[in-house]
Amino acid sequence: MVAAHALGPLEMQVLGLLDGVEPMAVATLRDRLAAAGHDLAYTTVMTVLVRLHKKGLVQRKKDGARYLYARSGRAASVSAGLLTSVRRALFQGDRTAPIAALLEDESLSVDELRGLRRMIDDALERRG
Repeated sequence: MVAAHALGPLEMQVLGLLDGVEPMAVATLRDRLAAAGHDLAYTTVMTVLVRLHKKGLVQRKKDGARYLYARSGRAASVSAGLLTSVRRALFQGDRTAPIAALLEDESLSVDELRGLRRMIDDALERRG
């Protein structure tokens, strides 16, 4: 299994952009990266996707002359491992501190805070 620390910052960002809803072409991911302030060459994005594919974190399927990329099932466990590492390093293992830190983030919109509330309410409901 790929350790979370084995992913570079750009690999993490590309993996995060693959939302799991629909597979994406390299050009689509490049456009999303550009919208986030990362103006990268097409070949750079393609190289990152190939590396993620080799690590088993991204699936690809042929669509004409191009490939479409999507997160693999393993990607979720690597993401969870990365978050656990960050929580341990920055919050001394406290499981609620990262959420509390989010609540203090002044850049979060009211809609984003309401979204967090809905997620917490849903989790509480599932647990009875």
